[in-house]
Amino acid sequence: MIEIRKPDAMLKKLLPPIELRQGIHYKPSQFALPFEHRGKPYVFHTLTKQCIEGRLPKSTGVGEGFDELIIAQFLVPEGKDECAYYNQISAITRAYTRKKRIGAYTILPTLGCNARCVYCYEEGMKPVTMTPETVQQTIRFILNTRQREGVHLRWFGGEPLLGEKTIDCVCEAMREAEIPYRSSMVSNASLITPDIISKMTTVWKLNRIQVSMDGAEEDYIPRKNYPTYRGYYCSVLENVSAMSKAGIAVTIRCNVDEENWARIPQFMDDLKENISHKEKVSVYFSPLYSVRISDRDAAVCETVRRARSMIEEAGFHAAPFMEPYFNFRVTHCMADEGSVVIAPDGKLYPCEHCPPESCFGDIWNGVTDEVARKEFCRVDKTREKCRTCPFLPDCTSFVSCPVQDKHCREVHEMMTIDTLRRMVDRKEDEGADTLVC
Repeated sequence: MIEIRKPDAMLKKLLPPIELRQGIHYKPSQFALPFEHRGKPYVFHTLTKQCIEGRLPKSTGVGEGFDELIIAQFLVPEGKDECAYYNQISAITRAYTRKKRIGAYTILPTLGCNARCVYCYEEGMKPVTMTPETVQQTIRFILNTRQREGVHLRWFGGEPLLGEKTIDCVCEAMREAEIPYRSSMVSNASLITPDIISKMTTVWKLNRIQVSMDGAEEDYIPRKNYPTYRGYYCSVLENVSAMSKAGIAVTIRCNVDEENWARIPQFMDDLKENISHKEKVSVYFSPLYSVRISDRDAAVCETVRRARSMIEEAGFHAAPFMEPYFNFRVTHCMADEGSVVIAPDGKLYPCEHCPPESCFGDIWNGVTDEVARKEFCRVDKTREKCRTCPFLPDCTSFVSCPVQDKHCREVHEMMTIDTLRRMVDRKEDEGADTLVC
């Protein structure tokens, strides 16, 4: 067995050894993903994350020359319920690593926004803003439920910078209580000023920000749909450059579909020309959710896949969001990580995408429905369409998740094999025995 990539170290440590069983027919695992590159066959195991060169037999038994592949779980007994096996492994790894209390807080200072994005999933929601009383109770809630010593504050909205005073107040409270903290933010970046950047690097301890954009200015203006447009496209580029210069890691998420894709090269030229300190900036293209749930999903994602080189040629990093996972995922999303969303009215939710009925408590009474909270991300309640999917270990498979992509399997396969081929190329170029992603 020629190994291209070693299995995940944590998983290898935790999993019991595989017993070779005589008289059993073995077949390729559902997690064994075959692909070819430069005329050679390879197989990647989406659960263990091991990659080997070669092909798998359609059927075999112990002692027929494939025992090593059976031990590595590329071959499994016929009839094995691999979804149940994955759920068992997930339970083991969670017991070994998962935090028991809240680890991060996604805080929505307001649902108000200075933009009116045509695709916003919060459209129609009342633009509630945290009252001073709610801010103070939010601080008490964090201090009473924080994980270990430090906390991670994630600022979301609406546009969180419309709640600048709330951010100041919460961060100052953490500092006064001598609680180690760091923060991150999702913003349209149009309201950033030099004074805000100064606070980001000092009071807020903000080390990462995601900036949402919509391609070239011709697309940005109608899609962001500001009630009053004040040259925000150029301002955002200037602000990204200033934040990167200040040492803040910036991820630019460019929302795309078939209509704005033709002008993406112009957008990348604008980024290249206007943003300094490119080493602190990463970019990724994200199909709009309306595309992801449609029959156009796979075609748009294929276009996105081919555009990776466009990002790198402009001098930026391709954000990890454009890569598959090459380590075993113990958790799958913010709700699954033990995080909590604090809405402007003080109610608690699993994630910012969740409907009102998923509320499981509030900042005054804490988690009032622990059963509902745990039930939301039970991995053993797997969606039926996910049970036989090779990418089950990489995906949010629990049925409560509100995100439903139409062609997720095809998109995962496309992106994974593309990355694997580049991995093999780097291995051959470097002459290394094993390349770890």
